[in-house]
Amino acid sequence: MKVSEKAKIELASAFLIWGTVGIFVKFIPLNSGIVAFDRSVVGMLFLIAVKLCMKSKINFSALKSSLPILCINGALLGLNWILLFESYNYTSVATSTICYNLGPMLVVMVSPLVFKERLTLVKIVCAVTSLFGVVCVSGVFEENSIGDRGLMGVLLGLSAAVVYAVTVIINKQVDKINPMDKAITQFSASTVVMFIYCLFVTKPSELQFTAQTIILLIIVGVIHTGVAYIIYFKSLPNVTSQNVALFAYIDPVVAVVLSALILKESMSFYTVLGAVLVVVSAIFSELYDNKQKKGS
Repeated sequence: MKVSEKAKIELASAFLIWGTVGIFVKFIPLNSGIVAFDRSVVGMLFLIAVKLCMKSKINFSALKSSLPILCINGALLGLNWILLFESYNYTSVATSTICYNLGPMLVVMVSPLVFKERLTLVKIVCAVTSLFGVVCVSGVFEENSIGDRGLMGVLLGLSAAVVYAVTVIINKQVDKINPMDKAITQFSASTVVMFIYCLFVTKPSELQFTAQTIILLIIVGVIHTGVAYIIYFKSLPNVTSQNVALFAYIDPVVAVVLSALILKESMSFYTVLGAVLVVVSAIFSELYDNKQKKGS
């Protein structure tokens, strides 16, 4: 497939935004289900408002054939958010985000089977290098044990990674639908599922909203969901799944840096080494791609 440079920039921008979401969620004193519900409903309403401002209508005829799979993916999207946000409660934002970003590795490994994309030796080496960088950042080489809570955080992050990989694979199968229509449909399905989930797990006494909490919820819903997903879905048809997987490592690097600067989470030698490996492998992969295109 022909890969667009503009799409690559859009994809990188989406992951850059997502790399900051953990910082905002950490300051929201609500359970993971409520935050996930907020992302669904605010993101959905924001996209609908954008469509209205553009005087554009949802193409229901185009959605009809893919509606069931989009709804399933929307429900998985909500589950993905819950697992990730719950992981933040057990371990650091950096560790949660790194574990979560093992998802793209799963996409890379199945891309030859699912998408018929060629997996070159350079891509494999870059992917493995990125994976090793992720392992370094996770803290497994540190002297101190992560403990039971830390282990639970890691497991929740890895579970979110598996769900993420599934959502990426599904979204690549329905790439002929308007990106905004696709996002609205999936957020609508996620809203319904998250609402039902919150009814069972949330107590009324837990719903205490301050001005700061409301502002943070709006930012997470509008910027990290509405805006980021428009950019992300728009780029998908014009990039390969391997591009998605490698660019996804922008997310954990941003999360690691910001968690150290804002949340004062420690950055060890291995954390810095891992971040460098992730960035360098992604850059090298892209430079190699460009060289191959010029030589062909």
